[in-house]
Amino acid sequence: MSSYDLDYRMACTEVLEVLKHIPKKQVEKIPKNVLVSMERSKRYDYRFKFDKTKTIKEQNISKTAKNILSGFYRDYWADGIVKKMILAKEKFDKKNSETIA
Repeated sequence: MSSYDLDYRMACTEVLEVLKHIPKKQVEKIPKNVLVSMERSKRYDYRFKFDKTKTIKEQNISKTAKNILSGFYRDYWADGIVKKMILAKEKFDKKNSETIA
């Protein structure tokens, strides 16, 4: 198993734990098949503890998990104008990185 697979599986475990601490209405906006896939992919031998005294940014979660949560925000939680701003920034960043490379 590659390290990418292990990173992704650990991230799924972390994200699923974080989602337990997010309002149910927000979690329900994520398609069931996405959640089921993450549940199937998680590492059962890895334990992640969510610290209720810390913000999401302060949690000790992997970059992969942060990226997944950012994608959830963009795709399922952000309002129209915020979503457009995020997509525009992503497009700008991608174009900028292609120019540098």
